[in-house]
Amino acid sequence: MKLTRRQILRGSGVLATGFLLAGCSARSAALGSGWPAWLRRLLGMEEGASSAASSGAASSAASSSAASSAPALPPYLADPLTGEARSADTRIVGIMVNNISNSTRQNARPQRGLSDAGMLIESRVEGNISRFCALYSNVDAIPEVGPIRSGRDQFLQLLMPWQGLYYHDGESIFCTQYIKQWNYWDLNIGGKSYFSTPTHPHVAHRDSRGGVVAYEHTEFTSGPEIRQAAENAGIGLNYAYDATFFPFTDYRKGEINPMTDCPEAENILVYHSANYQSKFAYDRSDRVYTMQMYSARTKTFEAAVDELNGQQLAFANLLVCFAPIAAYPGDSADVQCVEYAGGGAAWYFTRGRVLACQWQKPAPDQPLTVWNGADQVVFNRGKTYLAVVDVDALDHFDYGSV
Repeated sequence: MKLTRRQILRGSGVLATGFLLAGCSARSAALGSGWPAWLRRLLGMEEGASSAASSGAASSAASSSAASSAPALPPYLADPLTGEARSADTRIVGIMVNNISNSTRQNARPQRGLSDAGMLIESRVEGNISRFCALYSNVDAIPEVGPIRSGRDQFLQLLMPWQGLYYHDGESIFCTQYIKQWNYWDLNIGGKSYFSTPTHPHVAHRDSRGGVVAYEHTEFTSGPEIRQAAENAGIGLNYAYDATFFPFTDYRKGEINPMTDCPEAENILVYHSANYQSKFAYDRSDRVYTMQMYSARTKTFEAAVDELNGQQLAFANLLVCFAPIAAYPGDSADVQCVEYAGGGAAWYFTRGRVLACQWQKPAPDQPLTVWNGADQVVFNRGKTYLAVVDVDALDHFDYGSV
């Protein structure tokens, strides 16, 4: 199914609402319970008013009896990135990872450590290349990760509301401006001292990778090195989150969001530029989307694998958010600016289905939220791939037969 920019710009809100009213109600407790009664009746999620009135007393009594006999749930302590039961109370760490693949020498792939990330963010930076920010919720479980690269503000802004440690080697002057303005220097490791901003050196190591690739694609870090850098900077890594990056189905109840009434979408193409495209195929047996990336070096799509274990990257959730993206004005060296404040159209993929929705992020220190009408979208538990894509690339976005 090809999408045109004209179709989307005509009204992403109407599109999302149209999916909802057309039957894409995802009749799960996670998504349906917050809708108003009139809308639930319209979608057939409740019996008629007379039937509800006649059975109201009996259902109330039954609910009270069930509530009194059901065992109390333990406290909700979910992993902030996956929604699964939490394994550690440590601060989210976002690591900038290189993704260049232009030639044998200018090649960062295959990357290391990405299969362990709870969330992987991809967006265009400069020169029509994309870059990753890999997010981890347990610093002590972070493997070797890299090649690491310099920071960009479009990734920092997604991490900032969660008080995450931003880890990289260098950063754009625009990234430093955000760090300075929002006083985020105390959680920024590996930055630059533009505007007299305090810096904290990163800790990393080099692997020549056989001497084939350029030096700038040979730097890696790891959990112990990140802990050392944080200790050197006096940054505490203990952090007990009371919320999750996205709302997730409740692990204590084994809930799922099947999105049964939503359209099928098992092949997705996310286009960042001609040479940087990510393709996903739904694996029905494991209920995940496996990832491929286009390589300008080989002129083909290749499986996105983790060099540490040979595993192909796979995600329970895909979220593709469209925003205006363009170079910062002036002599910016083509460093890209994402306009988050206005929000925009988004598509959420899970369990082989798709939900058209909208995303919002009013300010750098506020989280990105995803809405289906008046309700926040509830994600299935598991790893998430989040793409922030230029609205001008809508013509290339496809979730049909890729």
